[in-house]
Amino acid sequence: MCLLHNRTSIRLNYHLLLLLHYDLISDRQYGFRKNRSTGDLLVYATHTWGEAIEKHGEALAVSLDISKAFDRVWHGGLLSKLSAYGIPAGLCSWISDFLRERSFRVVVDGHSSDLMAVNAGVPQGSVLSATLFLLHINDLLNPNLFGYADDSTVTERYLSSPRASANDILEHRESLVERINLTLKEVSDWGDANLVKFNAAKTQSCLFSAKKSPFTLAPTFRGVSVPISDHIELLGVNISSNLNFGKCIESKAKVAAKKLGILNKVRRYFTPGQRLALYQAQVRTSMEYCSHLWGGSAKYQLEALDSVDRRARRIIGD
Repeated sequence: MCLLHNRTSIRLNYHLLLLLHYDLISDRQYGFRKNRSTGDLLVYATHTWGEAIEKHGEALAVSLDISKAFDRVWHGGLLSKLSAYGIPAGLCSWISDFLRERSFRVVVDGHSSDLMAVNAGVPQGSVLSATLFLLHINDLLNPNLFGYADDSTVTERYLSSPRASANDILEHRESLVERINLTLKEVSDWGDANLVKFNAAKTQSCLFSAKKSPFTLAPTFRGVSVPISDHIELLGVNISSNLNFGKCIESKAKVAAKKLGILNKVRRYFTPGQRLALYQAQVRTSMEYCSHLWGGSAKYQLEALDSVDRRARRIIGD
């Protein structure tokens, strides 16, 4: 059975490579893709927003989150998409068998619940699940929407002139919100068609702008107005509306300092080499995540991270 599973995985991955070769997988998808990472997506996004500011315009982003994304994959819809992508009927049949008649139970203190049937979702931990999820969500992405697995962000922008009047700016802003609402409507329709729910509590909106005039409009998603914030949390990075990473660096320093404090409390149980390994694995990584985005920040902002590093050197003691 394991050999059969491995052979089928190879066949499915081969067909995925063909899908990528013929550009059938959206170029806006950065999750579970070779040579792509969260850092790559964040570079693309911040470049897009920064270019709008540099060219006297503005950019509006709405970050969406699918509720229990991997657990809500509709099997019927997924299988119909596989055949549409050109995956052979035999392989589609195997995938259908792979997904159906699954069940789960809960065990607590040796007591077990009854078996419950699983009629949606892709199995967690399977090498096929990520590929199947990419194919399931592929038709959601479009030129105005990019994603990392189930984290999707709708973005629109406009470019203007330094001599634009107040009326010109207002027209640009109204058009901006109108276009983003149109994309959000398409996202909502896709969710209804694919039995997917979006987590309203995690929906964020941010305007990237250097203009002083207040932005009084707001995008609407599923009939609910999405308030515009002065920052957006995207893939673990706090991005401010002026693309200044000061608050992000400050947050990283606080998290790293707390972790370092725990290491300091248990330092006597470890050798200097072990303390160094723990620091590099648990503390340093949290400070360095996506450093290519904020590494060029002002020295006074980076000082918070340097302070943590100096303290770590004393704790490690070597």
